[in-house]
Amino acid sequence: MTNETIYSALISLLNDAVLGYPDTYPIAYPGFNFTPPAEGPWLEVLFFPNRGIDYDVGNSEDVTPQGNFQVAVNDRPGSGVSTLNAAADAVMGVYPKGTRIADNVRVYRPAYVSSIDPVDSVMIKIVTVPYSG
Repeated sequence: MTNETIYSALISLLNDAVLGYPDTYPIAYPGFNFTPPAEGPWLEVLFFPNRGIDYDVGNSEDVTPQGNFQVAVNDRPGSGVSTLNAAADAVMGVYPKGTRIADNVRVYRPAYVSSIDPVDSVMIKIVTVPYSG
């Protein structure tokens, strides 16, 4: 199981969810140019694979993949936090505990939200999705 396979599967789940329907939230992906909308929330994907768990006492290089997938939910101040909270809740709903990501890799703990102090006039909530296989 490669990190690219896991990342692609996590992105597919996010894209298939069509969050914010009918006006889906714009999503910023690592390595791609992105201009945030003038108003309304947008999402930013962050992927943090870890070194995995090595249960093998021999010389096999097989490891159990694990890491965190994060989605930053962003909005500009002025309309309160309700829209930001609703978007974060919607993202969490895409990845409930036990969700199959790829092969035997699953969300192994409930997703959770952290708030970050505003940065450059942007309010941010981070949804963290812990995964392991």
